[in-house]
Amino acid sequence: MVKILLTNDDGVYSKGLRAAVKSLSQLGEVYVVAPLFQRSASGRAMTLHRPIRAKLVNVPSAKMAYGIDGTPTDCVIFAIARFGNFDLTVSGINLGENLSTEITVSGTASAAIEAATHGVPSIAISLEVDWKKTLGDGEGVDFSISGYFLRRIAKSVIEKGLPGEVDMLNVNVPSDATEETEIAITRLARKRYSPTVEERIDPKGNPYYWIVGRLVHDFEPGTDAYALKVERKVSVTPINIDMTAGIDFEDVKRILGMRL
Repeated sequence: MVKILLTNDDGVYSKGLRAAVKSLSQLGEVYVVAPLFQRSASGRAMTLHRPIRAKLVNVPSAKMAYGIDGTPTDCVIFAIARFGNFDLTVSGINLGENLSTEITVSGTASAAIEAATHGVPSIAISLEVDWKKTLGDGEGVDFSISGYFLRRIAKSVIEKGLPGEVDMLNVNVPSDATEETEIAITRLARKRYSPTVEERIDPKGNPYYWIVGRLVHDFEPGTDAYALKVERKVSVTPINIDMTAGIDFEDVKRILGMRL
């Protein structure tokens, strides 16, 4: 029996996670280990300075489900320690797209990256939604089409594996997608947001600050952001977790003044 780990960063009670269980349960046994609470933008953070706690949760169609009071990365580490190796890890279905090199900030993508470091083929999948809904539980959001693409892509990965040098797939589904929407194989855009700091004043006259992101609107063809935002296609980006630059090391030696 195929053994699938499902996690996310929106929390174990997210409607997107429940939709993913429904899609993946047709392909194998689904083990759910996800944060008890919303943990968006947590990246690959681990909880190292306090114990983590796990709570059994009822998730229909799941073989077993735990909510963890930690990060998405904690969830993956817990799952592998508790249940052994998996044939596939899926992180999602996330509320809101995860695009560009900023996927390293995303708890969704980072959970898939963590699983990939353990040698487990992984998929991170996100659904484009109105930004006002990205911190909710997905109430009122239709996950049926993103579930269709998840099942389709996961089935292919289970049956055929990932190509050499590919550790995970980062998938983004347009909000208006149908089953006929085209899939584009893409590379990561450079940026999706241009972050800055917004200052506000509290009632006592003291300043406080929010980190906010200004949206980037111009994207290069061939990137995940261009496929999703301009072409309205499902973007699938193959990711290699070895971030070593593919250059001649001699060039670096020259820059550093090292002997050739």
